[in-house]
Amino acid sequence: MKKNNELQNNEKNKQENSSVQAVGRALSLLEIVAESIHSISIGELVEKSGMNRTTVWRLIGTLESFGYVERDPLTKGYQLGYAANRLAAQATNYGSLIRRARNSMEKLREETQETVLLSVPKHYGTLTVDQIDPEHSIRLVDYVNAYLPLHCTSNGKLLLSLLPPEELDILLGQPLEQMTPFTITNRDELLEEIQMVRRRGIATAVGELDENENGISAPIFDKRKNLIAFISVCGPNFRFTKEKMTALTDRIIGAAKEISKYLD
Repeated sequence: MKKNNELQNNEKNKQENSSVQAVGRALSLLEIVAESIHSISIGELVEKSGMNRTTVWRLIGTLESFGYVERDPLTKGYQLGYAANRLAAQATNYGSLIRRARNSMEKLREETQETVLLSVPKHYGTLTVDQIDPEHSIRLVDYVNAYLPLHCTSNGKLLLSLLPPEELDILLGQPLEQMTPFTITNRDELLEEIQMVRRRGIATAVGELDENENGISAPIFDKRKNLIAFISVCGPNFRFTKEKMTALTDRIIGAAKEISKYLD
């Protein structure tokens, strides 16, 4: 009887260890998907996780069935699904990021006397999570919780500049909406703009989302060089001119690096 009990306990322990291992591997895949700035293929998941393809297929399929990842119909890669976003929304949202960025944002607002925004990358746009306004009576509308397009915003151009060529090609193959007379909708012109963004490390938008507004943005990376957010300074075009944005280049890059120091 004692021997049978030991066998049963050993079998139970093996099953529990196997289950724990499967959960750990699934969470590892979910983390890889979450940290990717673009939808990620099965091949990339296999390479980054070190798991065999069969295991990755099985676990990613389970995550997809529960809504934690979803397959992009264009790239056929995987991205975070609704269930993962719902969990994040039920937590503190971007509270930790906002707290770590606030001091730098406030200093930038005081120096520029223009609106400072904090945004995060999304699959087909960017989401504004915090905004600090100057005391001027004429200033930007409230963009908090607004999803903004990629091709006509300074944040969006930065995100486009960081995408792999194949995904950038897919996105620029879609029709680009003419938001204002200054919106760049020509593919070749936008690609030239993106190349310039890569060289400079910052991006600007001059009347391209709203013809009365200009903005400049810099990317914020964590210690592992993952893109986390963008910091932007924006203002009305009669006051926040191209010349003022150019003069602000080094300062906004410095603010982004300052915030990066506080990220894990």
